[in-house]
Amino acid sequence: MDLTQRTKVASGGPYEDLVGYSRVLATGPFVYVAGTTAGSDGSPIPASCKDQTRQTVEIMRKKLEQVSCTLDEVVRVRMFVVDIKRDWQEVSEVMNSYFQQTKPVMTMVQIAKLIDDDMLIEIEMDAVRKTAA
Repeated sequence: MDLTQRTKVASGGPYEDLVGYSRVLATGPFVYVAGTTAGSDGSPIPASCKDQTRQTVEIMRKKLEQVSCTLDEVVRVRMFVVDIKRDWQEVSEVMNSYFQQTKPVMTMVQIAKLIDDDMLIEIEMDAVRKTAA
């Protein structure tokens, strides 16, 4: 397996070029999705954490597809929320709607804040493609 070949995908968000990272990096069967928030694709940020979670997963789903990967191939999810006590149930409901069948490992932690005060959740994903592109 040649892991020296890397496919990088940008989302067009404002921070990727500024900081110097890719939204998605795929090498061999492994796919890594950087921390993503609602609005990472330039769309408006919804007010609720539930809607932000759904929008964020949809942004990530579309980026995964660009490297021939699906949400069914996700093996790890990390969620960073600014108010875990208030939002964990709504976040969990959304995540369950996407991952009920595949059940990747998941971690949800509370953080002090994100780069934009309107952002309530940031999500990272790792996946293993069944067939490397």
